[in-house]
Amino acid sequence: MQPQEDKHQAPLPLWSTSPERSWTGPANESENDALRARIVELEQVLADYEALLGELPELFERKFQQRLDPLMERYRLLAKAQEMLGEPALPLLEEPSKPLTRKPIPFLDRWRQNRDNTERRIDRNAA
Repeated sequence: MQPQEDKHQAPLPLWSTSPERSWTGPANESENDALRARIVELEQVLADYEALLGELPELFERKFQQRLDPLMERYRLLAKAQEMLGEPALPLLEEPSKPLTRKPIPFLDRWRQNRDNTERRIDRNAA
């Protein structure tokens, strides 16, 4: 480590204000006022965006409903046309939903048994 010279001075930190800028003159005051006005303006823009963001779910709901209405109207017309022709009614409008029939899933029972056995082994090992 080298000894420092007596006249050595470290540079001023970047966050420190320089002596020239610390003086508040008329130019600095107008600049500060302009910056404050800009901050107020940006805060207002931010508030407007937050308000729009709050309205977004309702907007999506309205757009979805606008697109759904013509489809539902076509569906109603199609169901009415089928009814007039004597064909069976469309299931979504006329028939109540039927309970799903239970179909066996291959290997599901074996998987459940293996899982239960594994859990029992883990419980025994933990004890």
